[in-house]
This record gives sequence, structure tokens and C-alpha cells, in this order.
Amino acid sequence: MLNEESGSMAWGVGEAFAEALYHSEALKREYLQIYVSYIWPEGNYLEFPPAQRGILWGVGRLAQKYREDLLKISAHEYLLYHFASKDPLVVFYSLWSLSFFRPVIKIDESALRRAFEFLKDNFSEHLFFDGERLKVFTFQDLVRLF
Repeated sequence: MLNEESGSMAWGVGEAFAEALYHSEALKREYLQIYVSYIWPEGNYLEFPPAQRGILWGVGRLAQKYREDLLKISAHEYLLYHFASKDPLVVFYSLWSLSFFRPVIKIDESALRRAFEFLKDNFSEHLFFDGERLKVFTFQDLVRLF
């Protein structure tokens, strides 16, 4: 459902794929790099922002449990790439997911500032699943993560 032949229009597949990887060590070992490749411009990149959102959310979800594995494949660097998106939710999910890497990586402060400036004008709040519960996340909640 995530490949071009299927239309790259897999509503909810990115999130479901991440949950499967989160709950299965065997699936994670086999498919984590493929999963992250959907946000790599040189990989299996999904160009449609609504599809990107699910994968970006999934990277954050997986970072809650498998941060070291994601660091080894540079997933955090591909989150930074999405700061330039014109889609506020793509930027939101990139920032939210990147917050799980913040304790162990250095983030370019100017890139971070530009992403927050974009969201300040284009985002107020969003209802989403944070891995434990459905939550309304505001711009201020996101800023507090950093």
C-alpha cells in the first residue's frame, strides 16, 4: 500500500506499520530500515504529505522504544529534512518525533527556530495518539518538548 504501484495512498498504513514494528522485535529487525526509507528522499520516499504524516508519526512512536536502532540508520536526520515541508502537520510530526532524539543528538537551532516560526503561523492544535492516549497537542505543548 505504500509503494508507487499502489498509488502511495495508504491512509493509516504508516501508523499501523509502526505499531506492528513497535510490538514485534522480529518485525522491527526485518523492516525498520524499510519503514524509515519512506521518508528518505533517496529511498522509497513518499511524496504525498498525508502519507508522510503517518510515517513521521511512526518514527516518533518507534523512537519511544527503539531510539538507538533508529539512530544507527540516521532516522533523525530525515526528520530534519521534513522541516522544509509546506504542510504544517508534516512539520508538526517531524518535530514531535525528533523530540524523542533530543536528549542524545544536537539539533541545528536555526532549523528548529524556522520550523517553529512556520508552525506559529500555520498550526494551533492537533488531536493525535501519542503512543499512550489520544491527546490534543497545541503549539505550546510542542515548544515545551524542546
